Amino acid sequence: STDGFSLIELLVALLVIVMLTSLVSLNVGTGGRDIKLADSVRLLADTMAYVQSEAEMSGVDHGLYFSVDDEGLEPVIRGQWLRAYDQGWAAPRGSTDLLADFYAPDATRLSLALDGQPDLELTRQDPEVLPNPQLIFFAGGEVTPGSLDFIDQQTGELLYRLEWDLLGRSELLPKGESVAWDNNAAQ
Repeated sequence: STDGFSLIELLVALLVIVMLTSLVSLNVGTGGRDIKLADSVRLLADTMAYVQSEAEMSGVDHGLYFSVDDEGLEPVIRGQWLRAYDQGWAAPRGSTDLLADFYAPDATRLSLALDGQPDLELTRQDPEVLPNPQLIFFAGGEVTPGSLDFIDQQTGELLYRLEWDLLGRSELLPKGESVAWDNNAAQ
């Protein structure tokens, strides 16, 4: 009997460690994507609330225009913040950090639905034309009611739905479903 491990035993142990490490890194990678998506959706919801307040306080309509940005390798949906001026809609003047363009997270597509309007096809923006926003935050405090779906490009699965009403009250719905506490499930 020898006091050490054989070469085969060491190789098997090393193989098990490598496989476990691979599984953990795959799960962490997917979780990281989910966290980035959730953060992106929350940031958009928070910025929408800020823009609604800004429109009310300044007495000037603000808006959000969604278009397809196909300048890179893969087309992505871009949300551009706008402000109403006498000449039409344009990017807000001043600090652009807070109202920086919003880009759909990697591997997701967006579907915008506004109440009382037909389904919107998001298209490429003509750089020669000042766009009119699809979503308007009115100076009187109202918002164009609707929803924005974040959909997995590969599977078509609904990942998040951001809904808001006429008064700008928004709700973030994971998988499009309201999360409610069920007393019967706890028993």
